[in-house]
Formats: sequence, C-alpha cells, structure tokens
Amino acid sequence: MGNILIELENYAHKNRIPIILKSTRDILQVLLFAVKPKNILEIGTAIGFSSIFMANVLGETVKIDTIEKDPDMVDKSWSNIKEAGLDNSIRVIEGDAGEILPVLTKEYDFIFLDAAKSRYLDFLPDCIRLVKKDGLIVSDNVLYKGMTKGPDFIRHKQRTAVTRLRSFLEEVENHPQLKTVVLDIGDGLMVSIKI
Repeated sequence: MGNILIELENYAHKNRIPIILKSTRDILQVLLFAVKPKNILEIGTAIGFSSIFMANVLGETVKIDTIEKDPDMVDKSWSNIKEAGLDNSIRVIEGDAGEILPVLTKEYDFIFLDAAKSRYLDFLPDCIRLVKKDGLIVSDNVLYKGMTKGPDFIRHKQRTAVTRLRSFLEEVENHPQLKTVVLDIGDGLMVSIKI
C-alpha cells in the first residue's frame, strides 16, 4: 500500500471516517485484477481512499468518476487525489448521487457502491443502467454489522438503514439482469454481474 494510503488510513481512523476494511480491499483488489476495468464509477468518495486504492491497483489506464455530496469531503478528497498524483485519473463529482446518477450517460465496467446505506435501493436502477453487460456492481457494508441478516429486532437508530438494506438485498438477489453473491467479508460485500 502506497504511503498516501497509509497516511489516509491513519487519518480516517483518527477522525472516525469510514473507509474500506483490509479484508474488503483484498477482495476488491482480486476483482479489479480479474475484470481490469477501464471506467469505474464510485458512489461515496469520503476522503478519496477507495478511489486512490483502485487507481493504484489498476494503474494509469483507469478512469474513475466518484460522487460525493459533502463539500468538505469533496475538498479533502480532491486534495488527497492531487497529492497522490492521480488528478488525471480520478474525477470527483460534487452533489447528491440521487440527482447525479440519473443524468450520467457514460457506460462503466465497474461500479463501487459505498455511500449512505439507506440510499442503495434508490441508486440501484441507475447502477444497473450505467454498468455495461458483464460489468460488476460491488456494494459495500450490505450486512451492516450483521443486522441485515440478523434478528428482526433492530435498534431505532438503525431501523431505516437496515430495513432499506434488506429491501436492497432482496431486490438485487432476485433481479433478472444480475447474478449476485453476498460475501461475509468486512461488513458484507455484495458482488453482482450484469448478465
């Protein structure tokens, strides 16, 4: 892992900013090596860790569009991307993914969904539309600390996110255009291929 990623990982832990876990990175790296995507869409940039990680795995040929609605995170991620020397490979799109996704027309080989968990279901139709045939949609944190596949009782604070994630899981697992597997890795990683 490059120095910038180590610095960002330390910064994220210190400031309680969620980034992809080590086990998730390991699987993501294997998927990226296998698929060799040229165009990636990431939904949920935060400090730019995942984008920088994916660009480091794939090298200069990849182009990554990443969506982030928090203006402070947009500034921080862009600063980190420039520091990593990846400003020609990664484009940060500022705004709400619910408004941005419907107007995107580019086709992507690989979509990484790592945003507000309660919004995954809302983003799904556009993800399916934007990913090419045989492309992957990889969704992080779908098990949500074990709550989505766990007991019916959910604490009030997480109830909306868990209920929406359960609906998302059901929709994806039964979608006729997708073949899907849920991996019990990290906080749950769903890998779907568009058929």
